[in-house]
Amino acid sequence: MPRFLHIADIHLGFNRYDCPERTKDFFYTLYDVLQTHAVKESVDFVAIAGDLFEHRNIQPATLNQAQKCLELLATAKIPAIAIEGNHDNRPYGTNTNWLRYLADWGLLILLEPSEDADVIYQPWTPHTRKGGYIDLDCGVRVLGSHWYGAAAPSAIAQLADGIVQLPKTSEHTVMLFHHGLEGQVARYAGALRYGDLVPLQQAGVDYLALGHIHKQYCAENWIFNPGSLEANNIEESSYIRGAYVVDLSADGVHAELRRNYRQRSILRLQL
Repeated sequence: MPRFLHIADIHLGFNRYDCPERTKDFFYTLYDVLQTHAVKESVDFVAIAGDLFEHRNIQPATLNQAQKCLELLATAKIPAIAIEGNHDNRPYGTNTNWLRYLADWGLLILLEPSEDADVIYQPWTPHTRKGGYIDLDCGVRVLGSHWYGAAAPSAIAQLADGIVQLPKTSEHTVMLFHHGLEGQVARYAGALRYGDLVPLQQAGVDYLALGHIHKQYCAENWIFNPGSLEANNIEESSYIRGAYVVDLSADGVHAELRRNYRQRSILRLQL
């Protein structure tokens, strides 16, 4: 039975409040989550559904933090599979970013669909270290996506068409998608409706691994968003968030939200 860890919105390099110790919290949190809920539980892979980094341009210390965490997985022979989020996607007109750097060094598998509308999904290969999907030995196909912003609804239709064209060689299909579902948090413009995502399920996606919204939620036992690992602001201190440990079987999806890892405690006072 395949088992994987689903995390999102890690935001390494978070640097608000002019507090270096606060920036380190995001590294300590990620390392503890990977050690406790990936390595110790011997998951088959780790899915990172966007925003590994807080910024597109990062400091050397932030890159070192990412490398140390990913090397932990590499030592345990656990693949880290990632997509870009809105915080760490490549700027328009450029062909690389820091996620691509980590991918080229073999520390993660970065899944990127093709921009060719006729063949959206090409298989990831270890030779090129590029591709839009990968079939893992554990019997799971993992599909990637880009950060689409306001174009997400139309992009979903193209992605669904691309999925249907693929040969069916894996028992389970997981897709990583960095976007939010409406009705989860206030003041969030551009959220997707549930109906916008249904074509992905109809195309064969068993587990849609979301990111972007920093609050845990799920829908119809196939759409899952774990929330950010660490609170990015005081408001998020009230959110339930964490990391999903997911088991896939013939009976369906069993996703358990894990919250027992190192986080900065928050005390909120109202006067």
